[in-house]
Amino acid sequence: MMRLVPFLALLALPAAAEPWACTFTVECVAGEACGESAFEAEVIAADHAGELFLSTVTGDSRIARLTGPDELPATYASAGASGLAELLTIEADLTALMSVHIFDGAAAAVTYFGTCEELR
Repeated sequence: MMRLVPFLALLALPAAAEPWACTFTVECVAGEACGESAFEAEVIAADHAGELFLSTVTGDSRIARLTGPDELPATYASAGASGLAELLTIEADLTALMSVHIFDGAAAAVTYFGTCEELR
């Protein structure tokens, strides 16, 4: 029975690997009030080299996973694509926070709050 307890503990852990589908219901633009949102993003492995991409309505950005594999929280970052830098964190309870920094002229920042689910 003692061998079964550690195994059962592993079953209770949430999945922590890509791909992810995220829906953000709150959007906060720097200097403005927060409001409702329907912004969606996916973390996907879109090539055979195992590189990760953040896919949104604005396109796909190559991202790097900043945390270890198969663990939560999971944090991903991108920079440079079309004047955007993005940071996405998915917590153990699958809530998510995403910040987008726009630097192609007038600097701006938007923060999104929502949830993610693992796609398998």
